[in-house]
Amino acid sequence: MSNSELRRLRTDVAGSEALETELARLRENPDAVVRLAAEKGYQLTRQEAEELIQSFDGLSDDELEEAAGGAWNDPPPPTPNGG
Repeated sequence: MSNSELRRLRTDVAGSEALETELARLRENPDAVVRLAAEKGYQLTRQEAEELIQSFDGLSDDELEEAAGGAWNDPPPPTPNGG
């Protein structure tokens, strides 16, 4: 298997918060990543799944949640001086 499927999946993950979240939740289980990828139409090897998982390893659970749209940062309230 070439890395073209992995590149295609990475591109699609970058454009889909839902897909990113699903895959990130499975990062402890490369075989589950392979199965999920197959369900979504991607043919990954276990090694490619591990490579994909490594791209998530640098982020904490909170950071992954924020990246996937799980956090909302309201702007600070206005100050009495209007600024």
